[in-house]
Amino acid sequence: MRNIAAWREWRSGIDPLTSVVGLTALIVYALHGFDGVLTRDLGVYSYAGQQVADGVPPYVGILNRAGPLAHLIPAIGVAGARVGGFDDLLGMRLLFMIIAAACVCLVYLLGRDLFESTLAGLAAAAAFLSFSGFIEYASNGPREKTPMVLFLLCALLAVARQRWFAAGLCVSLATLTWQPVFLVGLTAALVALTGLPRSERIPALVRIVVGGVVPASICLLYFALVGALQEFVDAFLLIPARYSVPVPFTSDIAKNWSGLQNGYGVSLWAMIVGLGALAVITFAATRRERRRRDPAAISVVAIGAGSFAGLAWTLHDFNGWPDAFVLLPLAAVGIGGLAKELIERLSQTGAISLTVAWVVVAGAVAVTYSVTERDHGLELERDSVRAVLAHLPPDASILSIEAPQALVLSGKTNPTGYQMVAGGMGQYIDDTWPGGLLGFSAWIGREQPTIIALRKGQVPLWIAGTLRTEYLRVGRVPDWIWYVRRSVGPAVLSALQHATSAVSGADKALPP
Repeated sequence: MRNIAAWREWRSGIDPLTSVVGLTALIVYALHGFDGVLTRDLGVYSYAGQQVADGVPPYVGILNRAGPLAHLIPAIGVAGARVGGFDDLLGMRLLFMIIAAACVCLVYLLGRDLFESTLAGLAAAAAFLSFSGFIEYASNGPREKTPMVLFLLCALLAVARQRWFAAGLCVSLATLTWQPVFLVGLTAALVALTGLPRSERIPALVRIVVGGVVPASICLLYFALVGALQEFVDAFLLIPARYSVPVPFTSDIAKNWSGLQNGYGVSLWAMIVGLGALAVITFAATRRERRRRDPAAISVVAIGAGSFAGLAWTLHDFNGWPDAFVLLPLAAVGIGGLAKELIERLSQTGAISLTVAWVVVAGAVAVTYSVTERDHGLELERDSVRAVLAHLPPDASILSIEAPQALVLSGKTNPTGYQMVAGGMGQYIDDTWPGGLLGFSAWIGREQPTIIALRKGQVPLWIAGTLRTEYLRVGRVPDWIWYVRRSVGPAVLSALQHATSAVSGADKALPP
């Protein structure tokens, strides 16, 4: 094995394959289109981005449990869209597509450096590109876990290259996007320190801590200056720690496994094989590092340890297939390591042929998903919003209850930052709002929003009375239901029912 320091020095220059990998990823993601349905979770970060772009601090515009960067990063896409004169949501989706393509490039670099093999790097990047769940949000975002993966990959690459300040910095940025990733990044960094001489461990640890403190300090200072420090503490720390109840993967294995299959399709097997391969490679590297004090082996062990931490968290709290995003780069690294083991047992021609074959297969899986699973649900949502607003005065107000999509597509502002009630948020409102959720419902009645957009499903008991006495259900779209205040008059209500029915394709207007 060539000296790893010499390898890293040689690879410090520009690698043209990085650009090829990135361009390929952009093409694959662009093929998936930008008109995918705007779900509730995507609506949360889209609306948050619009609010931040309008000058409202994160958590003030919409209270949410994710990190503040999950609000700030989409705002960059909104700002770019407004400068360019096009749609806010398209601006966010273009930005997140670029972030997703950058992730594929980083997977290539990580696999290449970690296993000292360009072919291993390509195999890892191809595996990552094939993950259909990641493709889904690459062009149909914004979702907080996409930039989280970007920062995690930066952290792992810094760990592999022993750039300790950068490692701490990137772990902190990832955590400020999605809190649970802290376990993965910190585990990898701390395990990597064990491979250093004893005299170097404390200085390296200090650099990690300082790197992590820098973004956290800037974040705290920002929230203090804008007068939203309490909102930050509550959303970032208090609500996840006190109000969020973990849902173990084992609570319903059949349902959760089915969710993973729906989210990742055939690429789920690449994830499983990759994680299994990384576990085996980590075990082998642990034995090799103990025998030879091999610095390359300790990097593999560190990233393998991070994968165990990520898997443990995913099994501890699993709310849907996007929660597995934290495992995707680690699984891709496992595929790269598996490729390296196979490559070493083949001739150069055989190794290249095997890698090319895998890249073609993985690329075909990715392109097939992008082309055949294009979604145009956003068009129906836009039509429904236009149909409702066309029959109401320009100053008609919308209040969202777990339906931020209506706000995103209408350009309206919610009268309160409280609109999410799932995942412990409802209990938080019940504990902090005067009179609890019933007091919140009474406040909504006094506020008299023209429209209430309510997430599809059973009507919450705390708002049922207000809806029954003061509003009429006039229509629905796939993810939410329209309620309009009765005071707009029977003629307008009837027109709204027929307009929304025409958009949804129903045979008749929905009953009250």
